[in-house]
Amino acid sequence: MALEQVAMQAAPEMIEGFQPLIDLVQPVFLKASILVGGIFGLYLILILVRIHYERKKVKILQDIRYDLDKLNMSRGVKSSRQRKGIFRRIIDKLKKILRNKKMIKEFYHEEEPEEVLERPKKRPIEIKITRNSKKPKVKKKKR
Repeated sequence: MALEQVAMQAAPEMIEGFQPLIDLVQPVFLKASILVGGIFGLYLILILVRIHYERKKVKILQDIRYDLDKLNMSRGVKSSRQRKGIFRRIIDKLKKILRNKKMIKEFYHEEEPEEVLERPKKRPIEIKITRNSKKPKVKKKKR
């Protein structure tokens, strides 16, 4: 309503042309002010602000990734723009599997050494239980 009064003072002839548009938009603004009022309106406004800033963040991150990709390409390092297609990934996976099988085969088919070292034997443990003690005493035998 305040907007309408200011507009009438500024240019009365312009308002006559826009009067049907003002009459159409005014009820929508009244309903929106009722809906957006209160806590719900606050949450709605905060969500819209959050969406705006998240989109800005995404745009900045995309620009950073673009710059890093250009730098990596100029240095000859793989970048996110050089993604592999599905066929290339399948071929690389098969090569990796074959290479691993070959390594496993070579590892297990090597000749075993002639001398096999024996493990040292563990010393036996003797448990001695006496009448006066509640817990058993453990003594190791000496060799």
